Amino acid sequence: MECKLCLSNETIPNLRFDRDGICQFCSMHEEMNKEYPLNAESEKNIFKIAQKIKEDGKKLKYDSLVGISGGRDSTFLLFYVKKVLKLRPLAVHYDNGFDSDVSVSNILKVCEKLDVDLETNVADWNSFKKITKSFFLAGVSDPDTPTDVGIFKTMYKTAYRENIKYVFNGHSFRTEGIEPLDWTYMDGKYIRSIHDKFGDGDLSRFDNFYISDLVKYKLIAGIKTILPLNYINYSYDKVEKILSDEIGWTYYGGHHHESLLTKFVVSCYLPKKFNIDRRLTSYSAMVRSKKISKNEAKKIISKKSILEDEEEKLVDYVLNKLDISNNQYKEILNKKKVNFRNFKTYYSTYKHLKFPIKLLADFNFIPKLLYLRYFG
Repeated sequence: MECKLCLSNETIPNLRFDRDGICQFCSMHEEMNKEYPLNAESEKNIFKIAQKIKEDGKKLKYDSLVGISGGRDSTFLLFYVKKVLKLRPLAVHYDNGFDSDVSVSNILKVCEKLDVDLETNVADWNSFKKITKSFFLAGVSDPDTPTDVGIFKTMYKTAYRENIKYVFNGHSFRTEGIEPLDWTYMDGKYIRSIHDKFGDGDLSRFDNFYISDLVKYKLIAGIKTILPLNYINYSYDKVEKILSDEIGWTYYGGHHHESLLTKFVVSCYLPKKFNIDRRLTSYSAMVRSKKISKNEAKKIISKKSILEDEEEKLVDYVLNKLDISNNQYKEILNKKKVNFRNFKTYYSTYKHLKFPIKLLADFNFIPKLLYLRYFG
């Protein structure tokens, strides 16, 4: 069964439809449209926010922070924050050992061209390798969760140290969409639960993110999350031309392929083990936003996102780097399909905190989309 409006289908667990055959992700999209309407006032609103950021940070070395991966969205975000909003951001990168050469080149180019300071947090390799390997051994649908948590913790830890109150996020619900919770889930307790069972349980060298961190960075320090791309008419073609002309930025070939680990997860592991194509969420978003027709989107995702020869090399590279044998990988692919619901997480705690979490979203301490993902 498939949503009448977007591409959401039976590959998504817990997919629900209203009486018109429209899925819950389309409903969430409409909620976000109400929150961030595109009209004559849209971009004026982000400029008002930028003015407040300038005033709050005028005595600081940096008035804001931008996480950067070398991908299109984060690179344009840094460009927009510095060149258009005229802010003084610190660029922060989390290096998990799987950066592609293209992404590293893009990061260095954009920071140099924009004269933005870059801080890179290099993950402790042995610790990160063991934790990520434990996620694969668990057979879950989101083995890149340790990377996401590492990125998140790095940004807020750095903002806290520098007394920065505004962290910019490069997500756009009109192009990236809404990732199903049963596909990707992120919390520190989830990481601990999996690593206790399938790793050595030692998280002392990993920047995990717990509820205590949420309280520290959001409630006590008052660090807010800002998503500028939701305020503008964000188009991939236009953005890539701007970045190419202004920065010398280079495309890396596919959806989230700037990281070799994520490229492996989305193009090799998930399609084989779970029949999950994460491109479905971004193209569904673009269909809802009328940036592409549904038929055109279907044609694109009907084609593999990686060539066969390239896939073989990538699989060998990632397995060798994580010390996963070919036999282990075959066992992982044949294991029962599981996700965060099969492990200890903060999810039940979050459900009891629905109202305070909604308040955090209402006051921009956390993205509204995060609230919608967890509570619909």
